[in-house]
Amino acid sequence: MIRFSRLIFYLLIPISIFAQTANDNLNALVNEALRNNPQLKAANSQTLAEQTKVKQVIAWDPPQVGISFYQTPIQSFPNPIRNGMETDYYIQQMFPFPGKLSSMGKSAESNAAMYGEQYKELQREIIREVKSGFYELYFVQKKIEINKENQILLQQLANITAKQYQVGMGSQSDMLRAQTELSTLINDGVNLEKEKRNDETMLNTVLNRPADGTFPNITSIEDTIPNWSFNQLSNLAYENRPELKAMQYNVKMNEAELASSKLEYYPDIMVQLMYKNMTGTSNDFWSTMVGVNIPIAFWSKDKFSGKVEENKINISTAEEQLNADKNMVASQVQNALIKIESNKNLIDLYKNTVIPQAQQTLQSTLAAYQTGKTEFLMIIDAYKMVLMAKQDYYMSQMNYMQSQALLEQAVGLSVNQIKEKIK
Repeated sequence: MIRFSRLIFYLLIPISIFAQTANDNLNALVNEALRNNPQLKAANSQTLAEQTKVKQVIAWDPPQVGISFYQTPIQSFPNPIRNGMETDYYIQQMFPFPGKLSSMGKSAESNAAMYGEQYKELQREIIREVKSGFYELYFVQKKIEINKENQILLQQLANITAKQYQVGMGSQSDMLRAQTELSTLINDGVNLEKEKRNDETMLNTVLNRPADGTFPNITSIEDTIPNWSFNQLSNLAYENRPELKAMQYNVKMNEAELASSKLEYYPDIMVQLMYKNMTGTSNDFWSTMVGVNIPIAFWSKDKFSGKVEENKINISTAEEQLNADKNMVASQVQNALIKIESNKNLIDLYKNTVIPQAQQTLQSTLAAYQTGKTEFLMIIDAYKMVLMAKQDYYMSQMNYMQSQALLEQAVGLSVNQIKEKIK
């Protein structure tokens, strides 16, 4: 009786014992990923490269300098100035029509800003990957803990059935069934360790750590968030989601390119200043040349009108893509809210109903077995119900927190930032 009482105590530990306060380890891992993730570093470098293009497009073309020789005998080579009749020195500069370079600069600025928002979107994705991997690691750690605890309990149960069989109070089949269940748990434990190593490898990859690195035990992950409405979160997402901001900059970029293409109808100005050095006379003189290109020539105007039409289409395409992305963001917000609500309900259900009921069933089954009113197989079934209920509880915790991470990515803000904006 004493041994069965001790067994009942271990099997019926309330789930609240396993729910401890969350720690700050996750925040440290997120910050580490933001510093070291190779994808983020590459995206940041790409953003910096795009920013340098702004100075490139607003700068004038370099000036051209040259020298021309007239009526220079071949025999004067390699010093053509010695016997030539005239030597001209010139410098020329192309001046773009006012507004062209500024329009191109606005386009480049919007393009760089778009890359910057894409970098922020990648940050949100990396944060979600870290959190998701962290929660999956927590779940497998909990399954390992439950497995080890149940190995101890099944070993005690196997010992009890073996001693009862020896004194003629139990059957050999009960003893063998207990040993079989224990062997199954041991095998499951080996597989769970493999699953843990795989989860750690995935998390190490995001963190840019060595693939064989290990992580300490995670005590708890569960957190709660207010009951925000879809309208509250969708409006925040429209304002803060980096992907939407990137598409808005894409629209602005195409608008700037349209303005720039319209200015291509206006001519650029070429100015040349020349000094003519006349050999054998003191009558040297200066000359100036001013020229323009003719974009409206009938054989070249289609080049510019076609560019205008192309940019108009690009603006329409970008605006429709922005609308499509808004719909996608709204869908992601709604899906995250549904998952949060459903998984929160499951957590409460397992914690307050399923697990207590499974524990009561096991307790009554153990009591009935001691008095010979039920078979040992019923104990195994009741024990499995408790085991699966606890595992499902922790899985619901994992899914709940992963849904929160999905919501953060969908809105473009962390839970704490959302709380600050919705008071």
